[in-house]
Amino acid sequence: MPSFRYKARSESGKLVSGSLEAPSREMVMSHLEEMGYTPISVSRETTGAREGGGLFARFEKVKEKDLVMMTRQLHSLIRAGIPILTALNILEKQTESPALKKVINSVAEQISGGASLSEALRRFPRVFSDLYVNTILAGETGGSLPEVLDRLATLLESEQETKKAVKSAVRYPVIALAVMIAAFFILNVMVVPQFAEIYGRIGVDLPLPTQLMMASSALINNYYYLLLGGLAAVFIGFVRFNKTSYGHFQIDKFKLQLPIFGPLFTKLAMFRFTKMLATLERSGVPILKIIEIVSSTVGNDLFGREFLEVVEEVRDGKGISSALLKRPLFPPMVGSMLSVGEETGQLDEMAESIAYYYDQEIKYTVATLTDLIEPILTVVIAVGVLGFALAIFLPMWDMISVIR
Repeated sequence: MPSFRYKARSESGKLVSGSLEAPSREMVMSHLEEMGYTPISVSRETTGAREGGGLFARFEKVKEKDLVMMTRQLHSLIRAGIPILTALNILEKQTESPALKKVINSVAEQISGGASLSEALRRFPRVFSDLYVNTILAGETGGSLPEVLDRLATLLESEQETKKAVKSAVRYPVIALAVMIAAFFILNVMVVPQFAEIYGRIGVDLPLPTQLMMASSALINNYYYLLLGGLAAVFIGFVRFNKTSYGHFQIDKFKLQLPIFGPLFTKLAMFRFTKMLATLERSGVPILKIIEIVSSTVGNDLFGREFLEVVEEVRDGKGISSALLKRPLFPPMVGSMLSVGEETGQLDEMAESIAYYYDQEIKYTVATLTDLIEPILTVVIAVGVLGFALAIFLPMWDMISVIR
């Protein structure tokens, strides 16, 4: 999505500037007007000028753990009554991340120039998500910035722990498959040619498994450049396809249909949705704005589009629970429990309860993920080893019978 540099005046007449990511210049101007600003100029940024950096700024990335730590520290400093600029200067000195240090310095400069904290953070969309910025904005508006920072840090910590658990569960099958593929190539490059030479001298009729193995070995050894070029083309094509809105949507849709991982992705999306809903609702963010934020941060384009449709129904006066209940993509439990929350006026508490439920479900699923994948991997590896064994030893048995 392109980034636009803007200059505008606030309602008090202060000059503010920054950058926003949006599909078009008109969308940026509309968003500024919704925030109460009068746009002065809006121009598209070049890639190298984004986020206040030079040519290599886009390669700098702030780690999630550094962002969580910064949010926790900022919460403690502001709760202690330290002014925001002083707090940011302290954080800049304490942080060990060079990328985050630059960001904090730039945010402090923006605030010195008259911008609010949320306005300054919005200039760095790759570091501070829409969820992060709007939560801060709600805290500034309601005068509850320390409480909002605490909730935001808790939300980020939950997201970080969930990602770690999923990565840990997936690590074993990925390593096992990588070792199997590496063994396949090593055997085809180093072992199979030796047997092919022996079988060629003897002139025995080779069984089908051996013919297939020798054909794959010849392909890898004689046409490796075509194979590598084909793999590179497939990889580049996939990356480019994934970068398009249509491609990314289709890939996210396919993820939800996977046998083992599909239910896990659905639980992750529901956890993010309900956790964000509880956090933003308690922070005072309007429900329409909450759903809009969730649609872009839930982590799956299929769910994102569904949430955008929910926004229209809520805008027409319907409850969020009724809009979710008539969509098969959402588990019925979510809509039913949110309906109770709407009726009792405790939507945030009900959303927090659902988030806790899905958090436990995710942990259980991740814990049993290895047990679910291990039998499949065992069968795949056993079939591969059996195939190699038959391809190598079947001709030897024929040779022994000929010699006898």
